[in-house]
Amino acid sequence: MYATASLEAEVMVVLRELASAYACRDSERVLELFSEEPDALMLGTGQEEKSIGLAGILNQFRTDWEQLDTVRIRFGWRSVSCHGDVAWVATDCYMFVQAGYRQTEIPLRMTAVMIDHDGQWKISQLHISSPVLPEEEVDTALE
Repeated sequence: MYATASLEAEVMVVLRELASAYACRDSERVLELFSEEPDALMLGTGQEEKSIGLAGILNQFRTDWEQLDTVRIRFGWRSVSCHGDVAWVATDCYMFVQAGYRQTEIPLRMTAVMIDHDGQWKISQLHISSPVLPEEEVDTALE
């Protein structure tokens, strides 16, 4: 079920706050946006980036911050749906990163499941992935 415009706005506020806290390296604010349930989960683009619980999630953010000088996230297309006190979102996003003199913008996809905790949306699951190149740009072994 698609979310109402107001619910979509509320959910996107949470993701934008996460992007802002991430860019500012604000570990306290990052943790406030996630559910305190022990099974809160974040999956990243790396094979080892599987974090469960607030401590694991914070550890992953800190690892990212150690590797990057600057990071900013902007959002593009999105789809927000809900049922009761659960909302889920899929969005294209773009991460600008700088490490030393190197910089790039990485296209990503993000999905999140959020739970309404006493009128406040909290992230229960977050998955960030990197879409593969269009088929015409991929050099495969099957050709």
